Amino acid sequence: MRSAVSPDGISFSFDSRANGYGRGEGAGCLILRRTDDAIRARNTIRANIRNTGINHCGRSQGITVPKQEAQTELIRDVYASADLDPIETAFVECHGTGTSKGDPIEAMSIASAFKSSSLDVDDPLYIGSVKSNFGELVSAPADLR
Repeated sequence: MRSAVSPDGISFSFDSRANGYGRGEGAGCLILRRTDDAIRARNTIRANIRNTGINHCGRSQGITVPKQEAQTELIRDVYASADLDPIETAFVECHGTGTSKGDPIEAMSIASAFKSSSLDVDDPLYIGSVKSNFGELVSAPADLR
């Protein structure tokens, strides 16, 4: 894993300067509510989660080298099971490892998953990774008492 850490401490996701991930400090908070409950409570709704999915690509060249086929299959399966049309997607928030091996694989996975839709230069699919703004936040033990 040491080789995955950027020597300059900065994550350059999807950038020619990508040389590893930069470690960050921070926290993320996601507040989930059933849609009906949020509407009833007059909460501001920022997004609606239609589906989720998870998979494992099995044996690969390492933790920082995902398998394109497994990522593409997961994206397609999640969209299909939620009855969503990929053509309606304008932006994909990515993991964006900031590594010269991982980022191209992830970008190609996304391109493969969305290639059947009629995306072109006039209607591009944008990708990004917020990780470049604050670094890689790793998990910490949680006290869930």
